[in-house]
Amino acid sequence: MPSVARTLTGSLALALVAPLLACTPPKQARPYPTAEPAEGELGEQLEPPSPTVVSFLDRELDLAPFLEGFPYSRFEPTLEHGRMFYMETGDRYVLRSVPLPGASASEIAPLELDGGEAVTEVDWSTRSLWGVRMHAPSESLWLHADANNDEQMNLWRLDMRAPANEREPEQITHADYVYGWGMSEDETKIAYLARSGQQAPYRTCLRLLDPSDPKAKLGDQEVVCDSPALTFTWSTPRFSPDNEQVYFAAQVEGDRKRVQIVEVDLRKERPQAKAITDVKIQRSTPSLLDGWVDDEHLLYTSNEDGYGDVYSWSRRTRKTRRLTEHNQQLLGAVHLRVDGSDGVLVAHGTPAGSTLEMIDAHEGAVLGRAEVPGKVELLDGHEARAVWSQEAPDKVYEANLASFSHPSGRQTGELELRNDPLIRLAPTLEAELVRCEPEAVTIPTFDDRQLHAFVLRPRQPPSESQAVAMVRSFYGGDNSWTRYDHILCAAGITVVSPSVRGSSGFGKAFAALNDRDLGGDEIVDLFWVARFIEAELGVPAARIGVYGRSHGGYATMRAMTFPPETKGRDEAYRFAFGLAEAGFSDIVAFHDATNIPDWVVLEAGDPKVPEDLERLRERSPINHVDRLDAPIFLLHGGNDWRVPVEGSRAFVTAAEALGKPVTYLEVEGQGHHVEGQARIVEAWQARFDFIESALAGASPGS
Repeated sequence: MPSVARTLTGSLALALVAPLLACTPPKQARPYPTAEPAEGELGEQLEPPSPTVVSFLDRELDLAPFLEGFPYSRFEPTLEHGRMFYMETGDRYVLRSVPLPGASASEIAPLELDGGEAVTEVDWSTRSLWGVRMHAPSESLWLHADANNDEQMNLWRLDMRAPANEREPEQITHADYVYGWGMSEDETKIAYLARSGQQAPYRTCLRLLDPSDPKAKLGDQEVVCDSPALTFTWSTPRFSPDNEQVYFAAQVEGDRKRVQIVEVDLRKERPQAKAITDVKIQRSTPSLLDGWVDDEHLLYTSNEDGYGDVYSWSRRTRKTRRLTEHNQQLLGAVHLRVDGSDGVLVAHGTPAGSTLEMIDAHEGAVLGRAEVPGKVELLDGHEARAVWSQEAPDKVYEANLASFSHPSGRQTGELELRNDPLIRLAPTLEAELVRCEPEAVTIPTFDDRQLHAFVLRPRQPPSESQAVAMVRSFYGGDNSWTRYDHILCAAGITVVSPSVRGSSGFGKAFAALNDRDLGGDEIVDLFWVARFIEAELGVPAARIGVYGRSHGGYATMRAMTFPPETKGRDEAYRFAFGLAEAGFSDIVAFHDATNIPDWVVLEAGDPKVPEDLERLRERSPINHVDRLDAPIFLLHGGNDWRVPVEGSRAFVTAAEALGKPVTYLEVEGQGHHVEGQARIVEAWQARFDFIESALAGASPGS
């Protein structure tokens, strides 16, 4: 059998004075008995297998620590309202919350996540949830969510005054897609960007809601809509201090590299969106910070100078000032106010570590700095406090509460910092979850570039004859812990996670190297990484696989069907197997069906342009399935709208028609990610069965 198709149903201690901080198909589990055993048979009964145990080669792996040891994610603190929202995962995904310590608390203990209140009884493994925000006046919780894991995102509301078992999300907006939303500082208005249309070109409008009475006759109003010249996109709208203007990001002619911050004056009879940033400068990631400085200056971050920096725009003078000059990836920024003085807590870094800086919000002067070994994320900031997290390949997660003050009540001068742990994993649990030994390396590629990568070696390696290595095809090289990679390490598989060209984290120029070159040199980089594994790690090509999801799913299919003559490079590598998850196989069809067609135009080209269309077809794996000569496993969620499932189905159909070794697992009811403990376990056994069969040299399913 050439293929099998299957569907799943179902401490840094911080002290601050003037430098700031020193600082295959699845094996079927045997069912439980449905009847009592006959008398005298009790001694013959076998203990039923654990529902979280999977097997690979000579190992049995219990995934329970990965699924149940620290079953928390998506932390969203709101210091202003004193709550930490987070997701508890398992058979069901439950949104919970716990109180955050108040600003006057003298002693701060770690949060008791296992005792968090269930916000609602909705199972979020069957739906997408992108964010929450409290609305204090109505005692409600607003959610940016969908109904069916299909990314038809809208705004929903929960009445927090009702018992948890009666809190059912009420859909407030009915757009085809809500890009983003924001609430005014006084909590009297909500601005959101609502897109209509299931296929490009879309129409997106800025709309205003009354959060206290959104279903009133005039509770939801259209303000202004976009045009082909200026298209509205993913952004969190911000209001001016007096609620007279709204600011958000928009693309010039749908170009992801020409993004502007625009202003809409709500006082005008016919409001228009006007750019306040320089339209001649390319930028791709402007983001507005919450809160204004002196009711005049809007703070935002942008990568227009190569790396992310903080900028200040004056509402009065209409001029912009650059406050920071970084040559590292911007990881986040939050506006704080310490004893009446405005500052910005900024995080930036490389895969080697991060830096936290407090800067003056007026002049940009650095008030203090700390070095942190992991990758930092700034989760929230309010007044003089911020919540920040850290993770690394050998650190699962931690979160901290930073509180700033001036000593002795002074308004200026030295700052003091108190840093308290909010979330820490016990060392024994972290040891269970960290199953890779990470090493940062550089790997040469065809044009003499040195690619950053992490080599993740199993802490319990197999014998030399059983060594297996896998290359992450995209979104690699990040200084963070991923469950996927550590499960592979637990199975005895070495992972090499490279930052191929086009990856983020190394500046705008490096990220742009694969613009309009999707499936080109980024794939050649993978071949050089595989050769590095052979030469430096001693793993033979017959035991080296490639894997990835989303863009990485495409890259995996492309790497295994790559025409050597591409771009005249005469490059090829025969991977032993590949795992392509939530990927696309036909770039043109993907462009026409996805909800991110602007990404396709940036990365691959515009199918409306004849020469671009020719390249898109040439770079589509679906058109080179005849080159597939090694087993490939595809996994996809049936409700995926970001990368529609039809791309995987088409590739499988084409491969089956040619008798190629393809295995397919489609997960019913899931979107761009597979969620839910039982589905995750079954997917992992499917992966391991496939790899084991591929390594044995047999076609999976035969």
